[in-house]
Amino acid sequence: MDINQHLSQRIKQLRLERGYTLDELANRSHVSRAMISMIERATTNPTAVVLEKLAVALDITLVSLFNIQTSDLKTQPYTRYSEQPVWTDPESGYTRRVISPLGVESPIQLIEVDFPAFAKVTFETPIRHSVQKQQIWIISGCMTILVAGCTFHLSTGDCLAMDLEGPIIFSNPHPTSTRYILAIANPSA
Repeated sequence: MDINQHLSQRIKQLRLERGYTLDELANRSHVSRAMISMIERATTNPTAVVLEKLAVALDITLVSLFNIQTSDLKTQPYTRYSEQPVWTDPESGYTRRVISPLGVESPIQLIEVDFPAFAKVTFETPIRHSVQKQQIWIISGCMTILVAGCTFHLSTGDCLAMDLEGPIIFSNPHPTSTRYILAIANPSA
C-alpha cells in the first residue's frame, strides 16, 4: 500500500475510533477541517508538522500513524528492509523509515531518518498526556536541535536524549545530508 494512502486511512480510522467529528479533530489539532478532510481522502500529502499535530490530538506518537495493521498477516518479530514503511515530508524533504517490526507491541520504536542539507522542521508540540522520551543517534552528518530552550549541535556518533514537552526544532545547516536513528519510548505499549 502507498504510504500516503495508508496515512489517510489510519488518520480517519483513529478519528472514528475516538468518536471525533472532523470539526472536533480540527479543534483539538489546530489543523483546519478542510486539510483533515483532504488528508483523509488522500488528495494531499500532509507535512511532518501537520502529522505531529494530528498525532498529539489523537493522543498517539507520530510514528504510530505509520504503523501498518497486520491483522490479515502473520505478525513476525522482524521486519524485512523491503517491508519497512518509508515516508518523505513534502515540505522539508526529510525521509522516515520505520525500522521496528510491524504489528508487534513494544515499548521502543526505531526510526531511521535521512535529513537533507539545509533542511529545517519545527514541531510546536503541545503538552501531551504523558511525556514522550526520545533519543537521537547521529549515524552520519551533523544536526542542530533546539529542545526545551537548549541548543544541541550533534555530529557523527553523538546521541541526544530528550523529553518532548514543548517545541522542538530540527535543522541541518550543513551542505550534506544527515542520517540518524530515532528511538522512541512508547509508554502505552
